[in-house]
Amino acid sequence: MRTNKGTIIVEGTFNVGYEEYFKEYSSKIQAFLKQFQTTIIRRQLINETLYGQDKPNLIMLIDFEDKEVARKIFFEEEYISIIPLRDKIFKTFKMYLADFDNV
Repeated sequence: MRTNKGTIIVEGTFNVGYEEYFKEYSSKIQAFLKQFQTTIIRRQLINETLYGQDKPNLIMLIDFEDKEVARKIFFEEEYISIIPLRDKIFKTFKMYLADFDNV
């Protein structure tokens, strides 16, 4: 039985000096996500790359009850207004959407 759930995967590499802004950004993004049916599965710092060339500093997994909500909310004005702060944290930032049960 397929669900309409989705997972957002975030991959980021920190800017130098990100620590100054991280607490504020984390607070804002958590408040933003609380408005939706989300479960933050994990926010994990990466220690090393075992295979491949790139090494992100952070990976985050967020499950959504409705993948269409996940697809849309990151393009709404409330999230867009957080992006300048996000850009102070991350040198590179990638976000992916996956079906919850696509394997």
